[in-house]
Amino acid sequence: MGYDISDYKDINPMYGTLEDVDRLIHELKKRNMKLMMDLVVNHTSDQQAWFLESRSSLDNPKRDWYIWKKPRMNADGTRVPPNNWSQILGEANSAWTYDAQTGEYFLALFTPEQPDLNWENPAVRAAVHDVLAFWLDRGVAGFRMDVINMISKDQSFPDGEVVAPDHKYQPGFKYFANGPRLHEFLREINTKVLS
Repeated sequence: MGYDISDYKDINPMYGTLEDVDRLIHELKKRNMKLMMDLVVNHTSDQQAWFLESRSSLDNPKRDWYIWKKPRMNADGTRVPPNNWSQILGEANSAWTYDAQTGEYFLALFTPEQPDLNWENPAVRAAVHDVLAFWLDRGVAGFRMDVINMISKDQSFPDGEVVAPDHKYQPGFKYFANGPRLHEFLREINTKVLS
């Protein structure tokens, strides 16, 4: 329903076409109204071209467009996720999804189908800025940016505090919500695009 975007510059066919949006924007302007777009840039769909490239190999140029980590090993040699963070939409599950092809985990805070973008990478931020400009150029008046407060994560990726001892995975909000570079990233969006 729009929270795992596979193409930031197109419309899901079940909702119409780019031309339909252009017409909607035009008709709204005639009525002295504006269109605000709901936009998710914390994560994408696992079908997004960026992620498919990122997942294809350890040395793909888009590998660091997402957050990939090597597994930890238990004392008995069993592979486990890089930390104990739980999914937001399934707290019984790890926020990390193992990729057998490359032998690493990717961070997907909401669901495995919604891998988190790596906002530490300037190329990711530039790509997001390009998406924002694309829609502004089409006449969108602004954006409601869903879970924008999660784009900056503590880069040490520590374990979350154990608040639910009966759960294998724990909430890691302290380390990924309102993170250390959030204001910097938002200011950059304003400086480079919105203003």
